[in-house]
Amino acid sequence: FERLAEERMPLLRAASSRVGETERDEIAAFMKVHPEIADFCRFMALKQTNGGAEWPEWTETCCDEQELFLWQFIQYEFYEQWMRIKKYANERGIKLIGDIPIYVAHDSSDVWANRADFQLNEDGHPTAVAGVPPDYFSEDGQLWGNPLYDWDHMRANGYAWWTARMNHMLALFDGVRIDHFRGLEAYWSVPADAETAKE
Repeated sequence: FERLAEERMPLLRAASSRVGETERDEIAAFMKVHPEIADFCRFMALKQTNGGAEWPEWTETCCDEQELFLWQFIQYEFYEQWMRIKKYANERGIKLIGDIPIYVAHDSSDVWANRADFQLNEDGHPTAVAGVPPDYFSEDGQLWGNPLYDWDHMRANGYAWWTARMNHMLALFDGVRIDHFRGLEAYWSVPADAETAKE
């Protein structure tokens, strides 16, 4: 992955700089239809602008427009290529199943762009995190560290984030598996400063 990042990003950067106006218009229209991808692109451009720091530590709020377009170009090209693969598979009777984790990383566009949907403090840091309680396999449980959802806020907005997430995944795949689905029914909440999931 490290080698590909070193070799491929300069090539993608060069390719994005050669995009003509017609394709730029197509990419702009694509971003309007896919706001979650637009959020991801802005997040990645801002992360680059802020030296790779996690989003609560960012000091710069404006990103380089070429860097932003690079990420938009990458996402657009990937989406177009993926949809051709999906069409090819579907035409041959093959259905694709996607897999998403129940939780997302704190330093992600999902949390950055939808802060009210997560249990965060005023500085953007989690107040409680995910894990599992102690059991036969681990007397301390497992401390995953992902921020927990603010289910009350989500309920009030009609679960907009989850609806958008699932709609996006169902555009990419014919079915979606949530790992671990049980987290939608009940979850283990651990104080963010805890050392183990026992707490």
